[in-house]
Amino acid sequence: MSVSTFSSDFVHTALTQMGASQIKVVSGKQMVATFDLGDGLDLVYVLSVSNENKCFLQRARPYPMVHGKFASTEEILPFIERDYHAFLNARNSRNYGTFVDVARKTLALTQKMEELFITHNLSPEDLARLHAQCDQMDALMKEVAHRSPEIYCEL
Repeated sequence: MSVSTFSSDFVHTALTQMGASQIKVVSGKQMVATFDLGDGLDLVYVLSVSNENKCFLQRARPYPMVHGKFASTEEILPFIERDYHAFLNARNSRNYGTFVDVARKTLALTQKMEELFITHNLSPEDLARLHAQCDQMDALMKEVAHRSPEIYCEL
C-alpha cells in the first residue's frame, strides 16, 4: 500500500494565500482551485494525486492545458503562482480576448485532427499536407516570438 504525501490542508492554505477565490476538495485526492482574474474571468486548475503519489496538474480555464506530473505539491505550487501572475499580467492586455480565442481554436484543431485520424483512413498525401501546415504554423509562431518583446512577470 502506498502512502500519499499529498496534504490537502497544506495545498488549500497555500492556494488561499496565493489568492484563490474558491477551492473545492474532491475525494481527498483531487482539488479544483479558482482564481479571479477580474471582469468575470477565472483561472481554474485541477490538481490530482495519482496512485504513484505524483501530483498531476491541469489548467481548466480559460482554456484546458495539461501541465503533467510533478514530483510533489512543492513543485506544483510555484508553477501555479507563476502561471497565475502571468495570466493576471496578460489579462491587462487589450489582446487578451483574442489570445484566448486563438488558444481555444488551436485546441479545437487538435481535437478535430484526432477525430479525423481515428475515423478516416487518411492518405499519405493528406497526412503530408497536414504535417506541412503544422510546420508552417510552428514557423509562424517562432517568427512572431522573435519579433515580439518578451514579458517577464515578477512575483
